[in-house]
Amino acid sequence: MSGIYQLLNTAKEGLLASQVALGVTGSNVTNAHTPGYVRQRAVLAAKSPGDLAANNTQTGVEVTKIERLYSRFVEFQMVGQSSEVGEAGVRKETLERIETIFNETNGGGLNELMNRFWQAWEDLSANPAGQVERTALANAADNLAGMFREYAGELHTIRADLDTQVAAAVNELNGYLSDIASLNGKIVEGLSGGVNVNNLLDQRSALLKKAAGLVDIQYVEETGGAVNVFTADGRSLVQGIASWQLGVRVRADGYSDVVYADSPTVPINGAIGGGKLAGLLGMRDAAAKGYQDDLDELAKALVSAVNAQHVSGYDNDRNAGGSFFEPLGATGVRDMQVSAAILADPNRIAASATVNADGDNARAIAAIRDEILPDGVGIPGEFYASLVGRIGQDVSEAARRDAHEMSVMTQMSNTWEQTSGVSIDEEMMNLIKYQMSYQAAAKLAMAADEILQSLLDLA
Repeated sequence: MSGIYQLLNTAKEGLLASQVALGVTGSNVTNAHTPGYVRQRAVLAAKSPGDLAANNTQTGVEVTKIERLYSRFVEFQMVGQSSEVGEAGVRKETLERIETIFNETNGGGLNELMNRFWQAWEDLSANPAGQVERTALANAADNLAGMFREYAGELHTIRADLDTQVAAAVNELNGYLSDIASLNGKIVEGLSGGVNVNNLLDQRSALLKKAAGLVDIQYVEETGGAVNVFTADGRSLVQGIASWQLGVRVRADGYSDVVYADSPTVPINGAIGGGKLAGLLGMRDAAAKGYQDDLDELAKALVSAVNAQHVSGYDNDRNAGGSFFEPLGATGVRDMQVSAAILADPNRIAASATVNADGDNARAIAAIRDEILPDGVGIPGEFYASLVGRIGQDVSEAARRDAHEMSVMTQMSNTWEQTSGVSIDEEMMNLIKYQMSYQAAAKLAMAADEILQSLLDLA
């Protein structure tokens, strides 16, 4: 009789194991399109016979664990690549935005307005007393100054937007770090209690990728199941169930440094290493600032050279010339203005080198177009053309890098999909397999029951 009961128990174990396997398959199917979900598998193993007698050959089956099918190596690579993608995307987006400011393809840009400005001086030199020429020059100068201000203002706006995004990215990162620390506690507790924590591991993996998209991180998994997260240079971000929050500190120039919330006087911009946050800081403090500084240098050199020559001449009323442009203020080219006196009365333009209305001073100012200006500016038109060309090259390189990093991430994602993604076709085959196993175990139970009934009838 004991053999019959053992047979029933074996059938029961088969039914239970098949139910678990069917449940895991169902989870895979329903989460086939859930972002970050890692395919799972019920690992079945034969149970050792409870009775070690020589005639006991019955072994049941048990589910030893629900295995999470993923590659730690691919996972680690994808976390690192998330940082590359995050930084490259910010660079491309920001540089393309900057490129639209310096768009000279359709005319009406700064280069054309500089040419009109120099030509207006040439025209005035030929007719120094002409009211039409004087008014045209005042308008050309005002348009040029306005375009300088517009370009500088748009660059300033971009830098301000980047600064706002820095603060937002820090807040977003803090949320991810807190969630990772919280999941660490749940995972460690679950593993120690023998609870299936696969879904929690999926959530934490997704958070690690999101955090890496913001900063370049390294992480180490402890034996208990927690992960410790560090910046690229080894500063702690998550240690077990504790997370270190970041913050921002406003500098003297109005822009923000990234700091630890508990050490707000020590900037850690250099520790960011990569990710969207590094891209934002780099674009704000290097690329956009560099273009803004170059625009400032060009404006300062042009204003200084024109003013220096203008004060040496005489206006239409035989008065000594004053400044043609207003002195640039603390905000540089964003303050660029034609002298209010000249805009009010173009006769104040000092076109002549003497009181005899000879036009020589206008001719000398027109010649500045081809002069080598100080502070590394050189010839104004060439300096500006070089700036525009450099921006174009930077945009092209940023687009190339962004495409490359996205391509690498796509390849990694495909590799991840092969290992960890859900194949509906494969899961349907598993569904049939486990369904047949369940049916077979049920038939075994029915057979054992019939045998038992027959024996009872004989008793």
